[in-house]
Amino acid sequence: MIATNVKTLSYFVGGKALQSASGKFADVFDPSTGEVMAQTPLCTEAEVDRAIQCAKDAFPGWSNTPAIKRTQVLYNFRKPDDQHLDELTRLVCAENGKVWDEALGDVLKAREAVEMACGIPSLMMGESLMDASSGYDTVLYREPIGVFAGIAPFNFPAMIPMGWMMPLCIATGNTFVLKAATMTPMTSMRMMELLNEAGLPPGVVNVVTCSRREADLILKHPDIKGVVFVGSTSVGLHIYQTARRERQAGAGSLRSQEPCPGA
Repeated sequence: MIATNVKTLSYFVGGKALQSASGKFADVFDPSTGEVMAQTPLCTEAEVDRAIQCAKDAFPGWSNTPAIKRTQVLYNFRKPDDQHLDELTRLVCAENGKVWDEALGDVLKAREAVEMACGIPSLMMGESLMDASSGYDTVLYREPIGVFAGIAPFNFPAMIPMGWMMPLCIATGNTFVLKAATMTPMTSMRMMELLNEAGLPPGVVNVVTCSRREADLILKHPDIKGVVFVGSTSVGLHIYQTARRERQAGAGSLRSQEPCPGA
């Protein structure tokens, strides 16, 4: 059966919800009925590249923001997350098919990770040692690296992308591009809206949905400093081998000519 009221989803780049120019969409099904309840965009290579560029543009300002102020955004995120707890749980139930208690656990696990990331001012502390050698002291700092990407699976639409991946990444001063699962994108997209409401600067977190071809751009892009993935072994091996091969070869990148929407 096909639902008569199908929502067309956006992708999020530079702090804004945008409509894809691709004209291509993936259906999001309600597993309990088989109905199509939404369509998520299959972003173009240029749109994915723009998300990476926006994350790169946001990195200098975000990484130079004091850790306690970075975590204040995540602390603020907890309030709307609590206020919309039932809504987020209902989204997980609808797009993933979990029963209520399991869906609620999915959302609460994401919140636990946000709460842990709020302690990053202490967790990022370095260390020092006087007289490590004659006349020498040593000091160790933990510093942000750059743009990271997350490739999320369908089965935990809140906990994995917005718990395991996003909070610690941005709390430590890095920026993030999430390739949400096309089967279950709505929870991550709604949580992205709540992040924006919590005061997250434009470009620090960006969310796209796309096909495997465009996802490979993320793996090959030289501005991506690391990729986090949860899923099958075969896909994990592809991600590792592709990202490693491109960096060893010093591959170039596709450059969007359009400015970041949040600029």
